[in-house]
Amino acid sequence: MQDIVELERRITAAMERITKGAERLLDGAAVGDEAARIAHLTEALDEERMTNAQLNERLRVLRDAPTAAPNAAAAADLAEDSSAELAALQAQLAGQSDEIATLRRVLAEAGREISALRAARADEAEEAAEILAALDPLVRAALQENPNA
Repeated sequence: MQDIVELERRITAAMERITKGAERLLDGAAVGDEAARIAHLTEALDEERMTNAQLNERLRVLRDAPTAAPNAAAAADLAEDSSAELAALQAQLAGQSDEIATLRRVLAEAGREISALRAARADEAEEAAEILAALDPLVRAALQENPNA
């Protein structure tokens, strides 16, 4: 039972970190495909949260169930059912842990791509500023030659 509590805590903490990272990416990124990709990842994260909430509820029911058993036979049946369900929940948690790791990798990749796009935009802005600076004297000279233009 302690293992599940620890796994639950770790998954919740991981999802919080993923959420914060996704929010940071969404705050600074509105670049075509990247924005759609981040929206998809955010949707997947919301689905994982919902699944985690369902697992937490099932875990709460499992924890509360043995105290509600009216007799020893019912408690034994419940314990047997609970251990099978607990094993299934642990397998589900392991699968979700893999999914979270995949989401983290995808988010990290998206972050790197966004950083590269931002750097490219900065380079383009710098190049445009240089072009404008080079054109400014030519425009001024043309205006001085023909002030009515």
